[in-house]
Amino acid sequence: VLIIGGGPAGLAAAIAAHDAGCRNVQILERDAQLGGILNQCIHNGFGLHTFQEELTGPEYAQRFIDQAAQRNIPFLLNTMVLSIAPDKTVTALNSIDGCFTIQAKSVILAMGCRERNRGNLAIPGSRPAGVFTAGAAQKLLNTEGMLPGLSAVIVGSGDIGLIMARRLRWSGVEVKAVIEIMPYPSGLTRN
Repeated sequence: VLIIGGGPAGLAAAIAAHDAGCRNVQILERDAQLGGILNQCIHNGFGLHTFQEELTGPEYAQRFIDQAAQRNIPFLLNTMVLSIAPDKTVTALNSIDGCFTIQAKSVILAMGCRERNRGNLAIPGSRPAGVFTAGAAQKLLNTEGMLPGLSAVIVGSGDIGLIMARRLRWSGVEVKAVIEIMPYPSGLTRN
């Protein structure tokens, strides 16, 4: 079983395949570490259903990483999948192995969530200085340790908008406003 994506879905799929008796499981992950988008989600609220406790995104991901490690499930990081042929031949690329192929009996696509790009969000222009998607600002702040600015206006009061307003404020950024088209915030009350 070849699993493309090393976030919690890919890790859970690898663990389930192993526990079902498959001993030839491998994960390919394009990022430099396992865990997917959860690595930048340092807020809590994860894990209640799966682990019966509230965890941050990185803590939640680490639980799956630890379970995969206990089972000695191999993985390749910094590995980009280039193609999947109808016969389940997967062509991938990384800086250590170069371009290589893996012939799988089963391929699981677990690429997870990815933030919509600027074009999908209709952010105009080719270089909007100081305009970030919530995910880009979250990654800068939580993963890279960089402030995206000293003051912010957030468009949208969904969970991520509210979480980022709180996180930015905690980091010393002046949040001028959270703008919402509805007459009430659209995120969860806890946010």
